[in-house]
Amino acid sequence: MHTHTGVSSVDYLALVLRVLLLTGTALVAGIGLLRAGAVMRPWSAWIAGVGTAALAGLSAVVLHINTGFAIAHVVLALAVPLALRWRGPSTFLGFGLALLLIAEAALGHTSLAFFLDTIFVAVAVVWFGLALAKTWRPDSGLRPRPIALTGAVALVGAGIGQLVLSGVFDRRLWSTGYGITVLVLVIGAVSVLAVTFVLREERRVYRVGAIGVLAVVLAWATLPGIPLPHDLPVPGIARLAQAAGTPVLVSPHRTGRNLVHFPESAGQGITVEQGDRIARAVPIPGASGTWAEVDLPPGSSDLVISRAGDTGTVEVDAGDLPEVPGAADPECAGAALGGITAGAPAPVTCPDTELLAEDADALRKQVSYLADLKVPSLSVVGDDTPRGKAATDVVLAEAAHRGVPISDTPDGALLQVSGWEKASHTLGRVNFLYGMHLAPWLLHAPVVNSTAGAALPLRFDPRDRNALTYGMTQASAFGDPPSLSGYREWARARGENIAGEVTVYASAQVDVMQMGGHEHGGNLGQWIPQGTIVAISGPLTEK
Repeated sequence: MHTHTGVSSVDYLALVLRVLLLTGTALVAGIGLLRAGAVMRPWSAWIAGVGTAALAGLSAVVLHINTGFAIAHVVLALAVPLALRWRGPSTFLGFGLALLLIAEAALGHTSLAFFLDTIFVAVAVVWFGLALAKTWRPDSGLRPRPIALTGAVALVGAGIGQLVLSGVFDRRLWSTGYGITVLVLVIGAVSVLAVTFVLREERRVYRVGAIGVLAVVLAWATLPGIPLPHDLPVPGIARLAQAAGTPVLVSPHRTGRNLVHFPESAGQGITVEQGDRIARAVPIPGASGTWAEVDLPPGSSDLVISRAGDTGTVEVDAGDLPEVPGAADPECAGAALGGITAGAPAPVTCPDTELLAEDADALRKQVSYLADLKVPSLSVVGDDTPRGKAATDVVLAEAAHRGVPISDTPDGALLQVSGWEKASHTLGRVNFLYGMHLAPWLLHAPVVNSTAGAALPLRFDPRDRNALTYGMTQASAFGDPPSLSGYREWARARGENIAGEVTVYASAQVDVMQMGGHEHGGNLGQWIPQGTIVAISGPLTEK
């Protein structure tokens, strides 16, 4: 069962089996641990044991759960009603089944979650066992009222702990399935404590309180099957959500013009409705997936996503932040996605608003590298953004310094320093004898793959572990290929530095076959899907 996978749907078969299995197991464990079945109708214990064993077997077949757990579950569930006439074996079998229940429910959980699961299981097992018993043996040593009070207090504490662990303290607590389930758990625990104080007759305390304990157990068993609700929208921070069965990215999430982005896997024909306007998501050259342009009003509003007959809603909140010209740009969205992928979404300054010193240095070394290759001329293509203008100036100054003529003739080399969209258009139309050379920020598969081959000055190896980890994480979270802008935000959020020595890398649209015939280029997280990128120079130094 998933706790937070980003999936908005619920596997109802898995959820029902889980709830029934865990609840039934707690019941059988209580019967065995406290020998409740020794003084009740024997067939009741058999119904509970056989039913739990059948659910364990069905779960093993349908959900492919761990075979060892399933076999142990079936054996213990059937052994409890068989051993009820003997106190020792019955108690040990019930205790063993309770331990198995804790192990199954808390597998892979953190220490706090494991502790809370243990409390829920322990209280449910003991409470159900005492509630089902017709009599309590005087020589058993049980003190029913202190046990009830202790169990009720522990249950309330665990319920509050589960609420804290969920992090749902806002309106998601009563507006989402996950939040409502947590509320049911807490209210059920509080009701058990209230029953323990109000009712004086011990048997009634357990039998009436069992209703609240059952509500707590059902809610606790249900929680792992419900995805955690998405974070509430924050003005100025790009919004990543799920709607109509696909991830949705809204950027820059401010008033005015915004882009709504969908991955390649979402397909075509997606529409976005904002108020009385409907926008169609279409491809943008140099970017992956599809993009719809919408105007967000101040404050909270909803985007209605329609895709392949499915409809979903994305809640947005632009606040009162003014529109930033140029912020609704695919590269800017890619940078924001990098921070979100790292788990630290933050306001992003769009990359094309300035030329970073490290990129200016890389461009100078790139021109110097071309001068050493004796290129007869250099064609420079920029754009009207602050970064594009500054990059063009840097390249022209360095070319003059190195004595490289500037010309648009295809007999020389092309150096592209524009943004993604213009670069994709340019690279798809021209071919230069001395190759296509790109600024570092153009390391993005839809741009690079616009031409058969290109060279870029980079400060990191796109094939190293960190770069591939970022690529794989982003591909899993959204589906977009990596970008330098996104990688920088991802590294910043993780406190890492990717500013190494400048080395020229060349990309090509070819598949590199590994041993055994496995494709390397199309693997998840690769920077150049269906292609390759390799270093073609050593570290470049100042000249």
